[in-house]
Amino acid sequence: MSSFDKRLLGKNTLITGAGSGIGRAIALRYAREGANVAVNDVAVDRAESTAYEVEDLGVKSIVLAADVSDSEQVQAMVGQYYAEWGQLDVLVNNAGIGGSMEAVTMMKEDTWDRTINTNLRSVFLVSKYAAKRMVKAKVPDDQLRGKIINMAAVRGKLGRANFGAYSAAKFGVVSLTQTMALELGKNRITVNAICPGLIWTPIYGNTTSENLAANNPPPALTYKPVGMPEDVAGAAFFLASSDSDWITGQSLLVCGGQHFT
Repeated sequence: MSSFDKRLLGKNTLITGAGSGIGRAIALRYAREGANVAVNDVAVDRAESTAYEVEDLGVKSIVLAADVSDSEQVQAMVGQYYAEWGQLDVLVNNAGIGGSMEAVTMMKEDTWDRTINTNLRSVFLVSKYAAKRMVKAKVPDDQLRGKIINMAAVRGKLGRANFGAYSAAKFGVVSLTQTMALELGKNRITVNAICPGLIWTPIYGNTTSENLAANNPPPALTYKPVGMPEDVAGAAFFLASSDSDWITGQSLLVCGGQHFT
């Protein structure tokens, strides 16, 4: 079986924060597997760029510009999505920001609020309003109604000094994933999380992968210094595919063996 055998053919997916980095990589992987991809990002130009790439792969795409930490914008986004496509098979709550290196005692409250709102509140809001629609999907009794995949992080399993807000938000995503899995399981909706380790994305600017790896523990897989967005996209594909239909409430580390927890 090749890497791209259209195993998501005809599925409708929505990915938040898909304008760049991990979200973009997931969008393109899903498209290569045959899925239609709704692209959300707070930056319209980035969302449009990813949507064009998705459509070049022969599937449908729509752009949903919204700040997913804002309730009114989320409700409007979900409403627009369902007005255009009608059914959501896979939701990926990927939108997030990196953490600033500040001790808790020195951290400004607006830094805390922004980090929690972007990385955790957004997962709550999008899941809340999307799941209300997902549970009404009419599918055969032996099939799932949908899948929700949340982007946590290694810091959601293992805290780190000077990353208090980021770690707290990602721990919250892991806990919320478990809670939603319990609540939505009866509706035949799975909810899982991905916990990436060090991934080389545009958030690091012009930093090389080697420099990025220099101040972090080495991975067990030493053939490359850090992970790439496509590594996370592979895990997101697995969790979207039928191979993971009996998996829910789990948080999958994607870190090359940099951490075990």
